[in-house]
Amino acid sequence: MGSTTRLAALVQMEFFRFWRLLRQTIVPPVLNTLLFILIFGFSLGSRIKEIHGFPFIVYIIPGLTAMGVMNNAFSNTSTSLHMAKFDRSLDNLLAAPLKPFEMVLALVTGGIARGLLIAILTLAVALPLLKQPLFSFWLTLYFVVMQSVFFGCWGIIGALRAKTWDNLATTQTFVITPLAYLAGVFYSVTILPPPWREISLFNPLFYMVDGTRYGVLGVHDAPLWISAGMITGLAILLFAVCVWLFQIGYKMVR
Repeated sequence: MGSTTRLAALVQMEFFRFWRLLRQTIVPPVLNTLLFILIFGFSLGSRIKEIHGFPFIVYIIPGLTAMGVMNNAFSNTSTSLHMAKFDRSLDNLLAAPLKPFEMVLALVTGGIARGLLIAILTLAVALPLLKQPLFSFWLTLYFVVMQSVFFGCWGIIGALRAKTWDNLATTQTFVITPLAYLAGVFYSVTILPPPWREISLFNPLFYMVDGTRYGVLGVHDAPLWISAGMITGLAILLFAVCVWLFQIGYKMVR
């Protein structure tokens, strides 16, 4: 079996793993995002007229989309790898003629597929409903994919370090979600007073949300090249770390 065939088989396995559980992996996140839009958008939208020239309910769509991508890309790779460790099916992969790069790439590709699906479904429902055209398909695609790579790799690292399922849930609840909320999902950082505005600039998730917002609406708070450079650099760095961890066999066995 060639390298390409091995990789394709792994990617197919990752894709069908979450596709079989569509009602658990895809439907709830999309419904949650739409509920955020309806509840926050309509309740606060009457009080907050516009941000950067957009109605509040429209302005929060890219941030909610990005947050959905982050959580689901992380959840996909972390759940897949942790389950493989738990039921010892990871031993079969480690014994197979697979390179660390191939295993990491397959896991991350599964995270990308799930993140993309969440983003597509969210935007496909929300934008037509609010009669808002997509500003740039390619920029939106780029930022969604890069976010998926970053959080997919983060999920791999989290699964390798986690001893229980609670460890993974703790990361999402107490790390990813707070950082996402503080990244400008529901507001523009330009309205924050010092020093909170400056502190927000040290949150890497801010650049992911801001880049996604530019792709969807065409507005941003930080220079686009900084957002693109930040997310690309972090994604490549974490991917390299994941490959290295697989090479040294870091906590591969329970």
